[in-house]
Amino acid sequence: MGSISRDYSVPAESKRALKDMILNHPGHKDLPAQCHKYLDLVKFSGHDEPRMAINWRLAESIASLKGLEAILINHLLVEKYGIAPQEIHINTDHAQLFLMSAIICEVSPKDENGPIQPTELRELNKAHSKYFPSWDLHEQVSSNYRKSVTNIYKARDGRCFHLHASLNPDPSLRAIGLPRDIPDLDTVESSWEPFFDKIAEKDAIEWDQQLNEGAKQAATVCWTTGEYANTEQGKATEHIGLYQIHPYLDPALRSGWWRSVESTSVERPLAGLKIVDFTRIVAGPSIGRSLAELGASVMRVTGPHIADFSGLHPDLNWGKWNCHLDLREPKDKFKLKELLWEADVVVNGYRPYVLDKHGVGYEDIFNIGKERGRGFIYVRENCYGWVGPWSHRSGWQPISDACSGVSMGFGRAMGNDEAVTPVLPNSDYCTGVAGCCAVLQALVLQAKDGGSYLVDTALNYYNRWLAERIGEYPQDVWEEVWNRNGREVFRNHHNMNFTLPRYMKMFQREGLFDLNFFEVRSSGALGGLKLRVPKPVLKFPPGTVTLRYNVGTRGNGVDQPRWPEDLNTEVVK
Repeated sequence: MGSISRDYSVPAESKRALKDMILNHPGHKDLPAQCHKYLDLVKFSGHDEPRMAINWRLAESIASLKGLEAILINHLLVEKYGIAPQEIHINTDHAQLFLMSAIICEVSPKDENGPIQPTELRELNKAHSKYFPSWDLHEQVSSNYRKSVTNIYKARDGRCFHLHASLNPDPSLRAIGLPRDIPDLDTVESSWEPFFDKIAEKDAIEWDQQLNEGAKQAATVCWTTGEYANTEQGKATEHIGLYQIHPYLDPALRSGWWRSVESTSVERPLAGLKIVDFTRIVAGPSIGRSLAELGASVMRVTGPHIADFSGLHPDLNWGKWNCHLDLREPKDKFKLKELLWEADVVVNGYRPYVLDKHGVGYEDIFNIGKERGRGFIYVRENCYGWVGPWSHRSGWQPISDACSGVSMGFGRAMGNDEAVTPVLPNSDYCTGVAGCCAVLQALVLQAKDGGSYLVDTALNYYNRWLAERIGEYPQDVWEEVWNRNGREVFRNHHNMNFTLPRYMKMFQREGLFDLNFFEVRSSGALGGLKLRVPKPVLKFPPGTVTLRYNVGTRGNGVDQPRWPEDLNTEVVK
């Protein structure tokens, strides 16, 4: 990781991470040479001392990633608009709020100038179901017991093993031999007991094979960082940085920028760019949301029969129309092709190769590009990466944290040799920023060389970079922030449902929720509903880039599956 000064500074370390751990990363030698020239235009500020009682350097991680985004925006501004690169400011205290933006979103704030009162994710549907209807089609959160499917339990060999419900706990429950529900377990603590007993019946590696390869469910042994690096999967992906861009050059696919509209400008640099978004939960959706912030138009596609986590929609559906298409139906496949015909970018966050059977794999999309004479940028996001023996596996943020060694690192920092999920959906949001950066880089490549571009992103790509490049706080720095926050110790079975409320209180006490970093937005699609949310992280000079969204947030299936003539149309009817 390199040496760290004893006089620790989060902003200074963020700048160092941007230079040494990203721009000089051997997996990112394909970054434009100009990126190094723009480094000193990214200015970091904020509190020197860490403020989150988590051993991993999460603030430095997200701030440096946002720094890469700033550099690549500057690169696009220079190449497309011919202006000088801009000085861009990042406050590291502000940047770390990006990692929890879904969690600290406040729907219909009672006092817009008072302390932040986040709307609890899983209660949101009860209080605001008119605006964000529930898509919990499989009763994932209907009882404490079903919620506890997603958790870390000790196996027979003493190893920690991460079970996961995905959006439907039933297959995992069947696979391990437990009943669908035990509703009379009326406390969180009692709901863990059946899983303690069941997972203790076999070794962790047996459960790993049974669930992943047998039942095709998300699960993993909780490896250390060194153990993961020595797995066949770790070895297969060791050369990869935060993302990979694969050019598919073809002289028949013309070079140039996307089609401009009236608002395409320095102020809204991605205006006119059309993105079809096949994503759910956090990592995939955050890619499209970041691009929408820069002016892109995003049509998110879900199926009316597909489960989703509606509590995330207030945060992650900003800037997106949301339509329903059932890709089992020929008429809806035709509508999708019409959407794709005009699109520039496709983002696929579903389980590896699921969309291929519906004709939405990258090869299918690139063939559409050949038909029309203009290429695509196709972003695919998964858990384990796109090469190696586990590349086909399903996974989510806590699974990646556990697989890559991040969870073991957090547990050990608190004094126990066990894995604990490090509280925030950090790897989700950071993978989203990586995906956004990859698209910005690919857009300039496409403008110069034409062709289509396949972008590979993965939660494990990010988490390995975090563990091996960014790393943990020096012991004295960690001890200081841990002591300041009460030195709480969490155990392996304390999942995010348990730890988040406790960390929210710590964050409040530490003053993380500075009102200067929040704004109140209203969604026209929801009748002017107000939400108090974190502001965009990057701060540009006046008169240059303006970060905002063309349309407001909403739930699923609100819009018709077509591109409106006016890309500022609030609801597509």
